[in-house]
Amino acid sequence: MQNKKLIRIIAIVLAVLLAGGVVVGALLSAMAEQQTEVGNPGPHQCELKMEYLDDEQALHITQRLVYINHCGHPLEAVVFYGVGNLFRRQSALTVDDGDWDRVFFAGYLPAGIELRSVRCNEKQTDFGFQSEDEIYLRVDCDVPSGGQCVFEFEYYLLLMRCGAFQGVGDNDVRLSAFCFVPGVYDASTGQFNMKKPLAHTRWLYCEAADYRVELTLPTGWLLCATGAVEKVSEADGRALWRVEAEGVRDFALSFGRRWREAEGETASNVRVRALTNVRGAAGRMLDTAISAIGQCETWFGAFPVETLTLAQSDIALGTRVFTGVVWLPTDLLSSGRADELAQRIRFAVAQQYFGLSAYVEPSSDAWLSDSLCEYIACLLLEAASGRDRFLAYVNRDWVSALQQTVPGGLRITSDAALFDAATYDLVVRQRGAVVLHELRHAMGLDDLLAGFKRFYGMGEDGRTLTEKDFVSALDQASGESWEAFLTDWLFNVGDYVEQDMTWYE
Repeated sequence: MQNKKLIRIIAIVLAVLLAGGVVVGALLSAMAEQQTEVGNPGPHQCELKMEYLDDEQALHITQRLVYINHCGHPLEAVVFYGVGNLFRRQSALTVDDGDWDRVFFAGYLPAGIELRSVRCNEKQTDFGFQSEDEIYLRVDCDVPSGGQCVFEFEYYLLLMRCGAFQGVGDNDVRLSAFCFVPGVYDASTGQFNMKKPLAHTRWLYCEAADYRVELTLPTGWLLCATGAVEKVSEADGRALWRVEAEGVRDFALSFGRRWREAEGETASNVRVRALTNVRGAAGRMLDTAISAIGQCETWFGAFPVETLTLAQSDIALGTRVFTGVVWLPTDLLSSGRADELAQRIRFAVAQQYFGLSAYVEPSSDAWLSDSLCEYIACLLLEAASGRDRFLAYVNRDWVSALQQTVPGGLRITSDAALFDAATYDLVVRQRGAVVLHELRHAMGLDDLLAGFKRFYGMGEDGRTLTEKDFVSALDQASGESWEAFLTDWLFNVGDYVEQDMTWYE
């Protein structure tokens, strides 16, 4: 394994030298010149220059991050996510045994981060990878409270053929949590609160950042990414793309050479793109998304992003949702799975509001995103196809969840890291949706939707929302108190296991 890895690294370096090199060092930007007010620190500012070395399955990346100290006291070090290193050793990968062959369809070959240099304020600084799997990077610095410093990284990201959150497939190259992202400082512990990757839901816990990205790809490839995407130039078999995104926590992108592009637009001028090579799938993707966005806007207000891209992906497990980008597995796009595809897209549309824009801690408070979005997806089904279709779905998918005993005493509100994928869907997405359905019966649909809208509005200032905010939003929308009702159902919905249920409304 080590010999193979060495060969790959040498090949990458030679390829870069033959190509004339990639400029390494500080990336000049007007953003770095700006002084940040302590009272309104704003987001971090990240610049990435990347080139995809397709023959080597790798990216050469130079990254410049203007880091703003939000923690309230001086910092001597910052801890960053470097989860690409999760792919360095087989024992570290977060995949259930039964899913191994699906995710790592080409077998296992080490990948990860080859870090070449780290600078802080234009000087080399001390750094080191932490944790058993070396997926966090600690970098020394000296930044006062409310002040800022500039981190610069140069590295190669070595990818492997797989269906994980980073990887190369036949249709696309997937990149999420791929660059160095600073963790969130926890004042109560005096440590950075770092989350380990999960296979079954969102997990990256970080602060907002503005991204400016330049990516060089082979000619003929298409790109989708969080934010505004533009092809700047094309020459000598290579194309330069530019991406800009503001105030996002989960920047992601993917690119491929086999996609065909289709697009549409909502009545409110939200652009919707479909990237797929499956015949007939683009129309289904666009129609569902445009309808769902339009309905959500009547309930919650303007859609949070200007462009939503639905991209066919070789990802093996489920659907992955990021700000403005949704990865849909290829096997979901067949005409025989049209209803399932529609529900996945509706869920992804709802997550643009709840979990991504109205931001919740993605692991410990996962239900505040996934339970809500599962139920909203079903409300969108009801709005599009009627009450009978809604109840048929509920009784097919949710009743079976209510009738199963869950091992380990896991609750809807349990930290997502405690679940495996199947149990997470059973408890958080399905039973959590049942809790919200009971809440709908108790308070009425109009008040429930008004509560959701208030909850969404609470996140406009960029803070992390909590269960307390959710209950407060319900109370304000209805003029009543719902904490006791909600708590009772969250902890006792498992009582349905003992009941003989033939039809649930």
